[in-house]
Amino acid sequence: MNEFFILKGSNVELEGAPETISVLPLGHVVSSKGEFDVDEESYKAMKAQIAKRGVDLVVDYEHQTLKGVEAPAAGWVKELKLEDGQIKAVVEWTPRGAQYLQNKEYRYLSPVVNVRKSDNKATGLHSLALTNTPAIEGMTAIVNSETFEGGQNNMEIIKKLAELLGLGEDANEEQVMEALKACVAENKALKEGQQPPAADENVVANKAVCELLGLKAGAATDDVTAKIMELKGGTIDGVNVLEELKALKQQNAQRDADEAVTLALKAGKITPAQKEWAKSYALSDPKGFGSFVEKAPQVVPMSEIAGGDNLPLKGDQIDDATMLVCKQLGISAEDVKKYGMKED
Repeated sequence: MNEFFILKGSNVELEGAPETISVLPLGHVVSSKGEFDVDEESYKAMKAQIAKRGVDLVVDYEHQTLKGVEAPAAGWVKELKLEDGQIKAVVEWTPRGAQYLQNKEYRYLSPVVNVRKSDNKATGLHSLALTNTPAIEGMTAIVNSETFEGGQNNMEIIKKLAELLGLGEDANEEQVMEALKACVAENKALKEGQQPPAADENVVANKAVCELLGLKAGAATDDVTAKIMELKGGTIDGVNVLEELKALKQQNAQRDADEAVTLALKAGKITPAQKEWAKSYALSDPKGFGSFVEKAPQVVPMSEIAGGDNLPLKGDQIDDATMLVCKQLGISAEDVKKYGMKED
C-alpha cells in the first residue's frame, strides 16, 4: 500500500524564481506525517515514473491538485537531478508563479511523495506545491501544509479499516472497499430479516438479479444459469416468445396484405384476375405494392368493379380494361380466350 507525504525538501527559502530547486534530501526523512527513506533508488524510481506518465510534473499552489478543485500551475518540472546529496528539479515557471516568487508572496516548496510500504522508501513524486505554511523547521524535512486533509490521513483511515475488517496490513484500497461492500450487504440482509447468503460460489447472492429472473434471493447458480439460457432462447414461463412473435407478425402481414389488395380492387387499380399476384406482391414488399397502387391508373371501369371477386368475361369478348392489364403483364388476347379469366 502506497502512502502520500507532503514535505518541504529544505529550510532554505526560495529567492526569486530559481531554475533549479531542491526537492528532497537523501537519507532518512522525518515529518509530522511519518518517516521514510530517500536514496538513489528513490531518485531513479521518480524519474521512471515521470517518464512513464509522459507529461511534465506540475508545481501548483497549496496542493490544490490533490484537493479536486481548480488547480492552476505555478510551474512545470522539466527534469530531475541528483546533486549535492539532494534530489533537485529543473522548473519552468509560469509568469504568474515567477511573479509570486519574485514578490516573495510564496516562499516555500512542498513536494508530495509516494512511499513504498514494504521498505518505507520514497519511490514516486506526485507533485510540488508553493506554500507559506511550514510547520516544522529542519534540514531533513519540513511539513509545508499542516491544514491539508488528504494524503497520509486517508491512508491511516484505510489501515484502520483493513484492521477492523480482518484484512492483512498489505491490503490495498480496492480490497478494503470490496470487504466494506460485503459487510454492508450482509448488514442490510439481516435488517430485512433474511439469512445472509452463504459464502458459496454455487449461490447467487444478488437479490435484485434473482427477483428479476423470478427466483428467490440466494438461488443456486445452476438455477440462475438455466433461467438466463431460457431467456436467451426466447422462452418465458414455458412459452417460446420468439416463435409466438414470429407467428403474430405473419398474421399481421397477411391481414395487411389482404386489406391492401381489397382496397386496390375497390379502387379499380387491379382486376380480379390479378388478386393472387397482388397479394404475393403485398406480402413480399408492402411498400413497393403501396407505391404501385398509388401510381397505377384505374384499369377497371367503376361500373364493372365488383368487390374482391374475379369478374367473368362478357361472353367471348375481352373488355378494354382487361386488355390493358394483360398488355402490362405480357399476356396475349389468345391466352385470355384460351384459359379464361375465371377462378376454378
